[in-house]
Amino acid sequence: MDILRKCLNYFQKIDINFDLYIIADAQEKTALLSQYIPHADDSEFFSRKEFAEIASALFYIFGFAKVFYSELNFIEYVIKEKPLPSECYVYNFSRDGVAQGKKSLIPSFCDLCGLHYTGSNAFTISLLRNKWFFMQILSNYGIVAPKTLLCTKDSLKTAENFIGEKILIKNVYESASQGVLSDNYMLVEKDYYGKIGKIIDRMRAKQILLQQYIDGPECEVLVIQFKHKYYALEPVEIVINENHFLDSNTSNSYNYSFQDLANTVNYKVINQIKYTAIKAAAALEIEDYARFDFRIKGEQPYLIDIAGTPYTIKHSSIAYLFEKMMHLEYNDIYKVIMACCISNYNANQS
Repeated sequence: MDILRKCLNYFQKIDINFDLYIIADAQEKTALLSQYIPHADDSEFFSRKEFAEIASALFYIFGFAKVFYSELNFIEYVIKEKPLPSECYVYNFSRDGVAQGKKSLIPSFCDLCGLHYTGSNAFTISLLRNKWFFMQILSNYGIVAPKTLLCTKDSLKTAENFIGEKILIKNVYESASQGVLSDNYMLVEKDYYGKIGKIIDRMRAKQILLQQYIDGPECEVLVIQFKHKYYALEPVEIVINENHFLDSNTSNSYNYSFQDLANTVNYKVINQIKYTAIKAAAALEIEDYARFDFRIKGEQPYLIDIAGTPYTIKHSSIAYLFEKMMHLEYNDIYKVIMACCISNYNANQS
């Protein structure tokens, strides 16, 4: 709570003499603006209601803001208008496209033009999209994750390593629930070839991850970087209704809720989760903020995913943390993130 107060106090002293550029892909909007490129799944985009929540908060805080519903529209605008870095900050929600590095487009373009933006740089944000790569890196730092193996249609024999165990079959670089249905959770038995092969076909993936299923509570923890120092906030438990994990249907229908993880596990475990999240953030050189997802078995937390630009809509663990656990305002989420962004930039200049 102390660090959030420091961020909010810092934000209060900022002289807001710049415009805010908001880049946010939205359902029924983004695809119409650039019809000639392959777009991400519609579930990756904000609904009208979700974006209204975010935009209302940012307009209330900053007063002047320009919204871009397409990455290409933003790029075209910058090339044409040539805004100066002192004139604007970019709040980056972009997530369109189908390639692994899709989230690095705006950070790399902003770096090219010298514009300031929220979130990590192009390299880090791309790395966070590939669960296989960042887990290999973090294993060298002693960070515990579920046993995870890479698999293709040509290497189904890999699943033999999980015979007799329950696993989740996940995307390598898409969002954790993207294309994941209830049959992605399975007990690996000797007849697994056909089952896993069908799932790979359905997901239309060249590679998938076979990940040990951790039977225990799931939580999300927000890590912020303020003045170049990392802080882990209190973990929020994901209460999943009628399922073992967040699949596409559960995620898209919001059939899950939140509670303080302290209601379920002791503070020794909570402190271990926060320590691990900070260690991972430092190892991967996260900038400004990111969300770290864990499963807990007994007293052992397992890192299962990282979101470089996590959702901050009202139905999110971050909103629950601010409003229900910290008793702050929804708008304060964006004040804290901008305080982190601006403080880190200013620290670089001093």
